Amino acid sequence: MPDKPHRIRILIASPSDVQEERKRAIEVIRQWNASQESVFLEAIDWETYAAPEGDGEPQEKINEQIVDRCDCAVGIFWTRIGTATKVAPGGAVEEIQRLEESGRKVMVYFSNLLMSRQAAKDPQFQRVDKYREEREKKSLCWSYGTHDDFEKYLYHHLNIQIPRWFPELFKSKTTVKRPSKTDFSDQQVWQKYCNKLRNELNTISLLGSSVIQPFPLQLKDIFVPLEMYGGSHESEAMKRCMVGPAKENVLTHRPEHVLKETYKKYKTLLVIGDPGSGKTTLTKYYALTCLEENPPVTLGFEGSVRVFYLPLRDLERNKKGYISLPSNLAAWSRRNNLDIKVRTFQEWLDSGISLVLLDGLDEVSDPEQRKEICRWIKQAQGTFDKARFVVTSRPTGYRQDDGITLDFDHQRVAVKDFSHSQQIQFLNNWYRAALLHEIRPEDLSEGEWEAQQSGEAERLATAMIEYFKKPENKGVRELAAVPMLLQIMAILWKERKFLPNRRQDLYSAALDYLLEYRDRVRDREPLLSAEDTRRVLAPVALWMQEVLSFDEADRKAMHEQMQQKLDKLEGNHNARDICRNLVDRTGVLVEHGKKTYMFRHKTFREYLAGVQLKEVWFEPDRIRTLVEHFGEESGWWDEVIKFFMAQSNEKIFDHFMRELFASSASVDFSPKQKKLLAQVIEESPEKRVDALCEALLNEKEISAYRQRSILDSLKSLNQAAALDNLHRFKKDGIALNQDINELAEDVIRSLEKVAGITRDDKKLTKADTATQEKTGEPERLIRNPYEHDAQYILIPGGKYLYSETKREVTVSDLYVAKYPVTNKQYRSFIDFLAGKPSLHDTKLALKTYKESLHDLAGSRDDSLKGFQEYLKEKQKLAGLFRSKYDDDRKFNKDDQPVVGVSWYAARAYCLWLTMLAGDKAEYRLPTEVEWEWAAGGRRDKPDEVLEVRSYPWGDTPEPSSKYANYDATEGATTPVGRYPDGATPEGLYDMAGNVWEWMENWYDDNTKRSKALRGGSWNFLADDLLCSARNIFDPLNRNYSFGFRVVRPSPLA
Repeated sequence: MPDKPHRIRILIASPSDVQEERKRAIEVIRQWNASQESVFLEAIDWETYAAPEGDGEPQEKINEQIVDRCDCAVGIFWTRIGTATKVAPGGAVEEIQRLEESGRKVMVYFSNLLMSRQAAKDPQFQRVDKYREEREKKSLCWSYGTHDDFEKYLYHHLNIQIPRWFPELFKSKTTVKRPSKTDFSDQQVWQKYCNKLRNELNTISLLGSSVIQPFPLQLKDIFVPLEMYGGSHESEAMKRCMVGPAKENVLTHRPEHVLKETYKKYKTLLVIGDPGSGKTTLTKYYALTCLEENPPVTLGFEGSVRVFYLPLRDLERNKKGYISLPSNLAAWSRRNNLDIKVRTFQEWLDSGISLVLLDGLDEVSDPEQRKEICRWIKQAQGTFDKARFVVTSRPTGYRQDDGITLDFDHQRVAVKDFSHSQQIQFLNNWYRAALLHEIRPEDLSEGEWEAQQSGEAERLATAMIEYFKKPENKGVRELAAVPMLLQIMAILWKERKFLPNRRQDLYSAALDYLLEYRDRVRDREPLLSAEDTRRVLAPVALWMQEVLSFDEADRKAMHEQMQQKLDKLEGNHNARDICRNLVDRTGVLVEHGKKTYMFRHKTFREYLAGVQLKEVWFEPDRIRTLVEHFGEESGWWDEVIKFFMAQSNEKIFDHFMRELFASSASVDFSPKQKKLLAQVIEESPEKRVDALCEALLNEKEISAYRQRSILDSLKSLNQAAALDNLHRFKKDGIALNQDINELAEDVIRSLEKVAGITRDDKKLTKADTATQEKTGEPERLIRNPYEHDAQYILIPGGKYLYSETKREVTVSDLYVAKYPVTNKQYRSFIDFLAGKPSLHDTKLALKTYKESLHDLAGSRDDSLKGFQEYLKEKQKLAGLFRSKYDDDRKFNKDDQPVVGVSWYAARAYCLWLTMLAGDKAEYRLPTEVEWEWAAGGRRDKPDEVLEVRSYPWGDTPEPSSKYANYDATEGATTPVGRYPDGATPEGLYDMAGNVWEWMENWYDDNTKRSKALRGGSWNFLADDLLCSARNIFDPLNRNYSFGFRVVRPSPLA
């Protein structure tokens, strides 16, 4: 039995302003311990180790309870020295002095992180500065510029100093412990476990089944590393690399980099991904990389690492709840005929660094059980100090607002769709691996055969990519970004050279292939036709959905359900035989354990449940029941509802909308329900406006939220048939407030274009000026016909205390766009640059615009520095200014704010609007002073000079998903105007969250290197929603978090 390591108690002495450093110091100490065999550092902080006690000063009690029992210390200071004590200017200083006076060693660090001007003037900082000056005269101190630097230095210094300070505990040089084959308690058992894990995870085929094609594909042969978006935890990391060369992919990372960076700070990585995005494949990749003797990439672990894999749906429980992690791993081993003891897994988890992969939180259907699993993960990561965790889930399975959350420090990332280049790489890999599994002809050498098949693979992949590029195939092009769907496409294309254009049609074709087509092309008669198999499987899928509410079904019970349908078909069919065929031949079902079946992929079951709903939708209360489940917190019904509505007709659509807007949920849809409603409308092939119009005109059961949702839905439906009812809605004054009345006008204008009704844009443009001249007062709201009637709201000028300088500033009257610029608006600009016909009768020539753009870029205006160089890019303007995410389905919907455009592109858009207007009215980006006043100015108190509100909606309440899109809750931007509760009193939307907005001014007028941004974003934290919050980035940057909003002066020119 190894000797027990010697314990060294190391005090973390610091004031309260370095909380991040304190957390990181503790984590660094944990990492350092993992590399040691004979010594164990115990990090001591007063919050954890002190206890209440009377009769004495607080610092005296802390000294007695903690400080005097420590062997050494780390001191950390930034802007505060702390509360003065009897003998020192602050508690941390007294602790350091006390230790040093008793002969114990201390390392002291001073932060050089940026601070606010207010903090720099604070007496606390002046005392820190004085202490630092005194300390540096008599000892060697260390400074750091970032939190990452602090981590790096501390780890390095511990390696130097601990052996020097405690030489008796280090008989020889401390070495990093690298688990070898003999480190394991039973090497033979470990090897059997690893082999089993490799066999389980190493083959990758359609939906994970090797029976769907006559050959297994190895993960290493076809895997394309997924890229991941950083979550809100990375916002600080972003800020550390804001200044300098533009980085267009600041938050996009490869799998190995994500793991390396995560485990420097956290023990758990949470991976969020849509259905079919490759989450499970990613966990397999991590596992197999760890299992390789000489992996091609490093995941950041020193030496060998033990790896464990568990689907979360397989977690076992007893009466008290879920059993422990070792017990669950032992249960997994029993199911896989290994029978490894619980104690063995316990020893493996305790004895060295391990990676625990927990796949599919969303596949646990019960929300309460999902919450319990989150607590179970917290307990496991707290129990096993040397274990590192990866957890995966669909977005619908992890909802912070619903209490389904990991309430401990962790890194969160989202899986990015396949890029164009990744699609090409995957298709080449997949076809090459598939074709090389065919039998080589005798007359070809290995080399000739490989070259021939590789060439054919490239030809097939190229043909698919060219098919995607055709304008009429936009739908299938977007679907190809989903890894699982791309794999289905690869199989279908190889056989048929044709692909469906909609998701549900793609699943239908895939099922046809699996259930019948493969056998027929091999001259085999399928046991049951594809059509009849669907008739059997669809009711079973719906039964599992609404009765079992579970992805697994008892085999006997499934046989009974199937037999009921089989008995109605021609022929004598046995459910047991059909299930055996569905497992062995088609791969649609899989045997799970010894008693249950489940669908190979959850999405296939959801699709079939939607198919069955189409058959039974007319049954009493069927639609009403669906509405009751609409957007519920578990997300259990979301995909089923989408698949059902994607196969509906206009009668079903109208009936569903009638029930939905008669339900209590429509009084105030949650953000999740709003998103689902938009998806249902988008995916439904046939639509009708009757029910929505009836609900809009219903004056008995109305709310502002319901009216807004109906109007948004009518705008999305884009059917002129709603115009008469919309005019009546306005004429009868049914709108509950001015904002809704203006939204109704927006929808009317949009649908008039559909109906071919034109308004005189020139008269409209001049009408605002005429009104101003007549009354002497500018209009509260104007519309720009060149931006699809975009609304601009008048923000009266005034004075306030600017947050950055704390000085009084004056802002003039200004028209501010109600929303950030949308994709639809911005694409009109790109179409103009591409020479496409305009919707408006405008005399602006592209040549004239280009000349003006180059004149602007070449001007001596300091705010435009770098613009001329930017225009020298060797591509046409339409390509240069086009949104980087215009083909990304998560960011490219018409009403989403445009992202992925540089500051220069935003400025070029403003010039275009100015030249279109032709009335000397300058459209431009706001300055920070103007933006802050528009977002939070206290215009209700014009006689007082005050600071702005905390948030656009007020000083309270604190941010939540009801007010803004932030903290990666939605996983992407949302359509503008989605958060009415977060609007300013004047009606400006999305001033907090959704996208950071480019400002006209430089972040720092002295350096003129980076532009300022305001407003926070969908993937940033709540603090960035403050009206005073700033961001800074190179004007070249085209990040998916950045958009812009336009302003113009008042009075109108």
